Amino acid sequence: MTIDLNILNHLGINLYSNVPAVLSEVVANAWDADATEVKIFLQPSEEKIIIEDDGHGMNLLDLNNKYLNIGYAKRENGEEVTPKYGRLVMGRKGIGKLSLFSIAKKIDVYSSKDGELNGLRLDSDKIQKHIKARNNVYNPEEILVNGWYYKRDFWDKDYTDRN
Repeated sequence: MTIDLNILNHLGINLYSNVPAVLSEVVANAWDADATEVKIFLQPSEEKIIIEDDGHGMNLLDLNNKYLNIGYAKRENGEEVTPKYGRLVMGRKGIGKLSLFSIAKKIDVYSSKDGELNGLRLDSDKIQKHIKARNNVYNPEEILVNGWYYKRDFWDKDYTDRN
């Protein structure tokens, strides 16, 4: 059996129609990452929404095997509760992360775990090109994170100078 990338159109890219529903998915993902704080910064003049949390983060293996694995089933992989706070995970189908495509064409993901910084860009237009070309493999663009910082006091930083 194979799965066509077009399934992304049905499961996530066109799944949500309003910003609050999308943001609730993001907050649920932060909950599942044992975050105690989630901050959402709206930058209408730049057409940006920045969402940051203080959860456990992802290393490269987590990004590839979990985040980019659409349909990743946490519960079936022994992740019914979060590792730090023992919370029951909210994620069920592994598609909530796709909800961001309902409000954005490009999604930049930055994450840090155990001192390892990683970044990637998901681009809806490029995914659509892969779908139309019947190319069922999409590789996100890697984002160099040398200039990106990760500090526990990032809540107090000025976000206007970030890319």
